[in-house]
Amino acid sequence: MIGLVLKDMLVMRKTIRTYAMFLAFYLVMTVLGLFTISFTTAILQLIVMLLPMSAFSFDEMAKWDRYALTFPLGRRALVTGRYLFALVMTVVAALCGLLSCVLVSIFDSSDLMLENMMTVMVCLSLGLFYADILLPLCYKLGPERARPYFYLIIFGPIVLLFGAYQLGFFGADSLSFLSSIPDRPAVTLSFFLPIVPLAGMGLSYLIACRIVENKEF
Repeated sequence: MIGLVLKDMLVMRKTIRTYAMFLAFYLVMTVLGLFTISFTTAILQLIVMLLPMSAFSFDEMAKWDRYALTFPLGRRALVTGRYLFALVMTVVAALCGLLSCVLVSIFDSSDLMLENMMTVMVCLSLGLFYADILLPLCYKLGPERARPYFYLIIFGPIVLLFGAYQLGFFGADSLSFLSSIPDRPAVTLSFFLPIVPLAGMGLSYLIACRIVENKEF
């Protein structure tokens, strides 16, 4: 399994380096106060979720699955390796987000450390949720046909929420209850929030295994 994860990392090493440069730029801009930590963390998770899809594209071009099945690995092992790669990348993105929170708290006098960490946990949960949906889609449809669903899942809720806000469904009164939530329970809930999509990854993994077992390469 470790070899399959390392294979994905080696295949994607140039892409990861390019993304790392962009993330370093966003981090510097965040420390300087030009970007918020929420924006940087969201961009970080978005970039990370592109990596598994790119790995699918490289595998498809190289006919990797047909080659890998000549080894005594089994189809389930291929799925396990890809899920581990997505999980590792998502966790690394969360750790980078936490590092950003620490750096921002050092250079920023405002006491927003807990709020920033809550943002990281929420983005981590969303990243795991997107992986739960997109990985089976990539196995079922292929990376190119699944790509529109990726953008639909990412930007669809944003468009719907923005449209609802413009139509007056979310006024000041409807969101006033958020300010009444105590800080400590909200922070605690945010740290346990990733458990839900992480548990959902088990179901997503089983679905992906079933798709791959019935798929002709």
